[in-house]
Amino acid sequence: MDFKFRSQDIMRGPEWANVRALYKASGFSDSELKKPLIGIVNSFNEICPGHVVLKEMAERVKEGVFSGGGTPVEFGTIACCDGITMGHEGMRYVLPSREDIANDVEVMVQAHQLDGLVLLGSCDKIEPGLILGALRVNLPVVFVNGGPALPGHMKEGNPYGGEYIDHSIIQQSEGALKSGKITQEQFDWLENNAVPTIGSCAMLGTANTMACLAEAMGLSLPGCAAIPAVYSRRLQIAFESGEAVMELVRKNIRARDMVTLDTIKNAVRVNSAIGGSTNAVLHMLAIAYEARVPFTIEDFGAAAAEVPHLTTMIPEGDSVLLDFYEAGGVHALMNEISSKLALDNVTCTGKTLRENLKVYGKNRNPKVIHPLSSPVHASSGIAILHGNLAPDGAVTKPSAIPPKAHKFTGKAVIFESEADALEGIRALKIKPGDVVVIRNEGPRGGPGMPEQYKAMKLLVGMKLGDKVCLITDGRFSGSNNGCFVGHICPESYDDGPIKYLRDGDVIHIDVDKGTIDADVDFAARRQEGAPDRCRSIEGYLYHYRHSVASASQGAIIKTRD
Repeated sequence: MDFKFRSQDIMRGPEWANVRALYKASGFSDSELKKPLIGIVNSFNEICPGHVVLKEMAERVKEGVFSGGGTPVEFGTIACCDGITMGHEGMRYVLPSREDIANDVEVMVQAHQLDGLVLLGSCDKIEPGLILGALRVNLPVVFVNGGPALPGHMKEGNPYGGEYIDHSIIQQSEGALKSGKITQEQFDWLENNAVPTIGSCAMLGTANTMACLAEAMGLSLPGCAAIPAVYSRRLQIAFESGEAVMELVRKNIRARDMVTLDTIKNAVRVNSAIGGSTNAVLHMLAIAYEARVPFTIEDFGAAAAEVPHLTTMIPEGDSVLLDFYEAGGVHALMNEISSKLALDNVTCTGKTLRENLKVYGKNRNPKVIHPLSSPVHASSGIAILHGNLAPDGAVTKPSAIPPKAHKFTGKAVIFESEADALEGIRALKIKPGDVVVIRNEGPRGGPGMPEQYKAMKLLVGMKLGDKVCLITDGRFSGSNNGCFVGHICPESYDDGPIKYLRDGDVIHIDVDKGTIDADVDFAARRQEGAPDRCRSIEGYLYHYRHSVASASQGAIIKTRD
């Protein structure tokens, strides 16, 4: 190889014999140390089912790097499972883990002067965390997710209307169990049959959303996002990704060459078309920040509004990622909305999106991936709301909200924390027409902006999903459905209007008009004051609380002046 790569700056000559000696102590040969060193960032662990497959995949990536003429060097990072952390103190650590992962990538890559990266991650905050780190160091990079689990089967009484289920049905069914709508035996069957294999969630939660958006931005090989974790094709694309990163190294195509304003907007449009997670707002704003691209929450809303919802995946429909994969996946969907996309950006194939779509973009099932002319819902997947209750913005998901609840007016029932809300909902204290308000759960107030997943799932399971609305300065899972609004900014901790709401206040939500208001004189309420109910904190969460930006800025921790 006659091109220059930076690891050789600390590898050649007698003055760097100590570096070579240390690598040789691990078994590397002279010939291997003359090749580009490619970091294989592996978030494998035995806790998170979406990450179990990554151990095997890493070996295939290494073989691909060897085949392409490089030397792979693997290192690890953390990976939390959102499903396991739901509804308890552990959820406060999940969004903060995104910044930890980005830091891990930056530290290891810069400390050892690596030449390229293959990122291995499957779940909600791990995928964007890896991408944020790669954008900071700005090296040639390919992202590879571990793939979704296969779904469980349930035809009779399926609340999603099809034949497939995912683990998210379990929490929803707790509400049905509590309200006597299903038996304990039926509930136990769901626990034992909803998640039959390893992999990320079988439905379109945040994990699969971010894998799809990574592919949409050109960071993953075409077709990668939706391949099931247990399919042999998953190992094949791991090998191909190892080869692909070597081509990027040779051509000097780097992370920020692929992640541009155009590709960020493409990803937002794809998110609308697939009905992706509300968490994508946080992550795409953070990705734009690390990519040095000016992109605001209002820009997100504008791009999202350009494309309607085109897929039928749970929680907005009855199909799952397996159906999406068999229909052609992300590139098939991008072909359907190609008139709305920028097509000339470079991707990790070394080719443009336009060139990739000619090869990989066939839609094999228009019932799963609808054409632009025949959307599942005319509204976009994500909407940004503003009003006197959220002057800096709030986030909702029109495609997951029953149409009759797009315009909702009700009286506030206030809970000062997620735990209080869960207790109240389980005690059957919520009635039709209520607006459930959960505050003190933002990035700083939580801290960590925990998902209010369980609360919303309980309400849906109680058949209240379209009869009440849940609003919060926290966030939601990609699997949530019903009437909900999250990311209310400023949050309560930052003296936002939500801090001054009282039980019985009338709140108006209009998803289609993009408004969220309360019949409250907030200036007068501020004069009257409100108690601070923020919990005290220590450890990493103390650092996080005092460093993190608001949700309307992506809950980033700034990394440059």
